[in-house]
Amino acid sequence: MKYLGYSILLIFFVSLFDACNNPLEDVTIKIKDALTESAINLTYRNAVSSDTTMIPKSIKFAFLGEDAEGIVSSVGNKKINISREGLLGIAIAPDYTKRPANIKVVAQLEGYLTDINLVTVQAKTNINRTIRMFKINNLPSGMSVDLKNIDDKDIASQGVNLTTNGQKEKVSLVSNSGINVLDKSGTVLTGKLELLLSHFENKAREFVPSNYTVYQAIGLDNKILPPFEFQSYGFFSIKIINDKFEEANNLSKPCSVNIEINEDSYHTNGTRLKEGESIPFWVYANNTWKMLANPVLKRNTNGKLSISTSISSLSYYALGEMFPVCEKGPVLVVNSANKGLDIYHYSRLIEKSSGKSVGDVYLSLNNGARYSLAGRRKNTVYLQVFNFNNQYGGDLTKPIFQTEAFDLCEEKTIPVNIATPSPQPINVELIIECAKGQVVNNATVPAKVDIQFQPKGASDWRDLMTLTRNQLKGSTYKLKYGSTYSIRASPNPAQGWLFYKRDTLINTTNYRFYIENKDYCK
Repeated sequence: MKYLGYSILLIFFVSLFDACNNPLEDVTIKIKDALTESAINLTYRNAVSSDTTMIPKSIKFAFLGEDAEGIVSSVGNKKINISREGLLGIAIAPDYTKRPANIKVVAQLEGYLTDINLVTVQAKTNINRTIRMFKINNLPSGMSVDLKNIDDKDIASQGVNLTTNGQKEKVSLVSNSGINVLDKSGTVLTGKLELLLSHFENKAREFVPSNYTVYQAIGLDNKILPPFEFQSYGFFSIKIINDKFEEANNLSKPCSVNIEINEDSYHTNGTRLKEGESIPFWVYANNTWKMLANPVLKRNTNGKLSISTSISSLSYYALGEMFPVCEKGPVLVVNSANKGLDIYHYSRLIEKSSGKSVGDVYLSLNNGARYSLAGRRKNTVYLQVFNFNNQYGGDLTKPIFQTEAFDLCEEKTIPVNIATPSPQPINVELIIECAKGQVVNNATVPAKVDIQFQPKGASDWRDLMTLTRNQLKGSTYKLKYGSTYSIRASPNPAQGWLFYKRDTLINTTNYRFYIENKDYCK
């Protein structure tokens, strides 16, 4: 793998009209070109975006599984580190040909819950994921946990009690003596065990898999149910791992669970939950929700409205009724003069009968763009589109287009006719300068250069575009003419950002990166 040597005196960012001072003068940085096939990019973020530690530091990693021996860094060696931005760049080595390749990435950080991510690489495809890390003393609102460490002999001999501390809801789990913890093959897990009981109120349901519109769920009769949304009364999960990061799937015999319900909960028909009623209970298994026997609401020893049941599978569970949704629905089709827009405009669904908002959509306004509205609750609505986009906002006071009313369960095409012209694009180009008599040697140019931007006053970096050795120019609508951004670029973000320019005023529509490097010329 060839090193890409850059002298910062010879690389600079400049507009056609306004040259900038070099921010890294007299510094030479070398960054290796990244592998572009079977790459795995895992970005770690704090699950609470307002936390002062948004990007967790000092994470320790372990790579396990049948194909862990094939893991290399993003540049093909065995020196693997997480970047300052929380990006772990790894790959399946080019000479490791087994496919699919299955690995387990374990991330540990003091004060956070251990994260175990299963990754499967098919063919030469790349994988990009953002992984949320949960700080135990600052969990997302509506989430509570109980974490215990115990020896496998102790759980078999004396049992365990786990209880979460939700404000209006909580779950308690009790395992009696004589229980063994089993992996998916039925083998007993041994060693030190970490037991994690998590409870998710409705406002924390985003951390539960397939928790909104549910497809292919299985009923009590083992038949597939029509799609629905959960009218949720709470979710919880139970996870057990040992000190070898082996994960448990089942218990050798059931343990008891008591789930306290928020007293202010309502049925889908609008009536309040009360004692003596049964409510659906679900387990998440084989990537789908399956209904279990419906428990009856009672008052527990604390006088709280609750259900008591037993479980033996270690997974996610839900208490929730089915709110039917439209299995099929209309498709929005945009008619406009726009093409190449990489921004999305805010659109609002308005209930015809009440005039209230019942949903929103960020819609591409490129000509021919399509968006399905299937999977929403039955209703008659109309759509309003606003000149407000996902990058720099706009006007939410008056829609630029409004449809006629339509049925959300009807299969039909809804035209979205946009006459408003698109904003001014900003053109970005990477120019390689060679000495007189030389030309660019395309084979040595970086395979790709990732470019990101950060609006002034914002804390997050956003992807702008990726240029490649075969396409060294591009256009974007993400940057607003007249606004100020920080901009950075790198052929391999996992190894660092080669170029960084703070507070760049976008006062022209053409910006160019100039690189002068003899390695790229012949």
